[in-house]
Amino acid sequence: MDKLQLTTSGSASPSAEMANRILAASLDRIIEAAPDAADAAMKKAVPDLYTPELASQFAENFINALRRAHAPQPLTAAQRGIEWMLRWGCTPWCINDHTDSASPEWHSAGPVKTDVRTADLDSSGYSEDGGMLPWLSAEVIVTNEKPQAYGRETQVFLGYGVHLAELSPARARVALEAMRGFVADLEAVVDRADEIAKDDFEGDPEIAQAHKEAEARRIKRITEAAA
Repeated sequence: MDKLQLTTSGSASPSAEMANRILAASLDRIIEAAPDAADAAMKKAVPDLYTPELASQFAENFINALRRAHAPQPLTAAQRGIEWMLRWGCTPWCINDHTDSASPEWHSAGPVKTDVRTADLDSSGYSEDGGMLPWLSAEVIVTNEKPQAYGRETQVFLGYGVHLAELSPARARVALEAMRGFVADLEAVVDRADEIAKDDFEGDPEIAQAHKEAEARRIKRITEAAA
């Protein structure tokens, strides 16, 4: 049996199953209450770090996790049965519906994705076409079409916005180790930014508008003089 299938199989305890049923029945009400609850909880627990934007982000992450947990799950090849697996050469954990004309011929357990989208982070506008793509995603891909002729190949597809890296498992592990090191460095940068941001303040909109108008007049004078 495939290792991935073993790690995702098993049934919930009776108490966990009851909790899941209650949560599913009340999901809409919980989602509706989440923003106010996150705002109040953050004000109480970490008032020195509280901002409305950060509380909203916490609520959004919580809501997305709830929706993922209760979203309908696609059938795996193992659940479809041995005839399906033999017909399509399917791995037990593959969730692709190979009868769908839009479904790829390779096999996948489905990607893991960040809730953060490229548009949430990109201030350059370069990701406009793929703005709703996940910032990061990863999935296992197995290609075994006509294996007698072409063999069988396992890859990790690592997505970052509109970009896609097709990596061998060994290269994917190199990327993973690099990301682990970067996460530690990023945490140090964010911690420092939190400290420095304590001195930030809002500007005066009237002064800003006056400055923009003065700049527009200056540029107009330069343009007219050069004509």
